[in-house]
Amino acid sequence: MSALIDRMRREGLDLVNAPTEGPGHATEIVRAFLGKGVEVVAVCGGDGTISEAACGLAGAQVPLAVLPGGTSNVLARELGIPLDIPSAAGLLRTGRTRRVRLLAANGRPFLLWVGAGIDARIMARVRPGLKRWLGRAGIFVTCAAEYARYEFPRLEVTVDGAPHGATFAVVCHARHYAGDWVIAPEASIESDSMEAMLFSGTNLWQLLVLFKQMQLKKSGHLRLPEVEIVRGREITIRSLERYAVEAHADGDAVLETPLTCRVLPDTVAILVSADETGPPR
Repeated sequence: MSALIDRMRREGLDLVNAPTEGPGHATEIVRAFLGKGVEVVAVCGGDGTISEAACGLAGAQVPLAVLPGGTSNVLARELGIPLDIPSAAGLLRTGRTRRVRLLAANGRPFLLWVGAGIDARIMARVRPGLKRWLGRAGIFVTCAAEYARYEFPRLEVTVDGAPHGATFAVVCHARHYAGDWVIAPEASIESDSMEAMLFSGTNLWQLLVLFKQMQLKKSGHLRLPEVEIVRGREITIRSLERYAVEAHADGDAVLETPLTCRVLPDTVAILVSADETGPPR
């Protein structure tokens, strides 16, 4: 980060380095600096850290610059932001803003998705050191163990009052998932609605097919009999087992069932490329 800060200073931008120290700290840092009259907030990290920073900017006019430093960088992919940090940093000088809708799960704001089940368990158990060392491969090491022990817990997912069954559910506000996989082709990060991807399979083969089809990016998973996508503005997920099921928000395993996801009135301005095809908001 020091080299980037020096480069930006030579180009006339004075950035202050403020490292995070734990979950939720990025939101606190952003809110503290807003009171000091900053003109832009630049965040280098993964989707979870960037989501926390965005939460601190809810409703503010100060734009957020995304410097992709995670393993998946889904937000950057959704908005056409360069995946290499030097190019992404260039948007601090040349970018325009797009306003992105915020959502909340049990009061915890998020931008991309909330997942209940297998993906949250993987995120909760992956070792940070392994993830930093091996990147996505480090996550897949944990995947193997969690797949083998997944018991397909019964979930009830209620979308705008209509109940649905599932054994794994992802509330989506983005098309992409786990990098460049496609989970919800019609989802939009600017939309005032969410799309619930509901998987009702009960064996490992069905689960593997689901993820393989998403990885192929041709929406083949939507043709599987155990998969459906339902759109709504309020989505609740509760466990029908005698225990709570783990859940994550934007890749951070900080929730569990029961949980309620709602669309918030707040938006956040994010710097994107001037020739990015999305609408100027």
